[in-house]
Amino acid sequence: MGQDYEKVLAKCFEKVNYMNDRLDGFPHITRKSSWLTNQNGHWTGGFWIGLLWLERIMNDDSGMDEMIKNWAMKLRCRMDDTSTHDQGFIFGPSCVLGYRVTGDDAYLPLIHAGAENLIKQYIPETGLIRAWGESGYDGISIVDTIMNIPLLWISGELLDDPTRKELCLGVGRRIHEHAVRADYSTYHVVRWDKDYNIYGDTHQGFSADSCWSRGQAWALYGFANMYRYTGETEFLETAIKIADYYWEHLNDDLMPAWDFNFRNDSSQPIDAAASSIACAGMALISEMCGVREDTEAVKLWGERADRIIGAETNICLFEDMDRYGIIRHATVDLPRKSGVDESAMYGDYYFAEALYRRINKDSTKATSLLY
Repeated sequence: MGQDYEKVLAKCFEKVNYMNDRLDGFPHITRKSSWLTNQNGHWTGGFWIGLLWLERIMNDDSGMDEMIKNWAMKLRCRMDDTSTHDQGFIFGPSCVLGYRVTGDDAYLPLIHAGAENLIKQYIPETGLIRAWGESGYDGISIVDTIMNIPLLWISGELLDDPTRKELCLGVGRRIHEHAVRADYSTYHVVRWDKDYNIYGDTHQGFSADSCWSRGQAWALYGFANMYRYTGETEFLETAIKIADYYWEHLNDDLMPAWDFNFRNDSSQPIDAAASSIACAGMALISEMCGVREDTEAVKLWGERADRIIGAETNICLFEDMDRYGIIRHATVDLPRKSGVDESAMYGDYYFAEALYRRINKDSTKATSLLY
């Protein structure tokens, strides 16, 4: 299995190298199978850099360091960006991973700036971090934030600043309180009114009461990663229950409908990007259960990650270099008809990370590099 994964990951890197030779900016999502690019990284630029770091690590190729650093330094334009909660996505796979691999202090100002941007977007009346600063999006936090707040913990560790770590813990607990339902499905959106009354909703899912599969995947991975950093058992237990819900609501072919309201409905698209995030998250859960010496759970979640990786490889892995990214059949935002049956950079990154985690499942040194 590990050898097969190495071959699949090597194929992924062939695609990455092909793209790197031709890109005119950060790849975001595809439209009609071709990449839409931007110069500031949008919210997905960190994932492109993360793919390059994974290749550098797997091939032990320090000759890539300067090229990857050049990509990462393009994100300096985001150091004062308080319009988005996506700071961990932007600076995690790019700069945290870069710092851990190389020890280059040039990455530290970007890491700390991203954490500071999160602090500036904290809403104390709710205990949450707002999602977006654009007009029309007042009073919104989203479940994806659980993926971004470890940047606060990392920055706090590096600066020996307990307040950043305390904020990370507090926001993580509020996300659990308000975004996770009693059955461990999730709301994509948490809203509050002018009096700070908080309620669940959606932005990219089918309805406020349904479960958007990618939001569930973000929560699955995010709570497991919160346990990894904080050691608070409540986060791992939450991750496992969210992962159980995700697993139980997959289509029969182990791919997720874009919203779990449409399980096994062939008229509805799947979201392969949600699958990528979830199988990386299940691999992480397996690793974290190893920290607790729960051998049965290590085996269970490792096997589930393997089965999803196998399904995604068979159904979604790219077929040619010129079209799409690594993973096809992502659904970015179906309600707005954006990125349906396309590729998304986060789907590509987390598929490669899932492979990396399973190849290195017995190497804490290798997996500890990851954001």
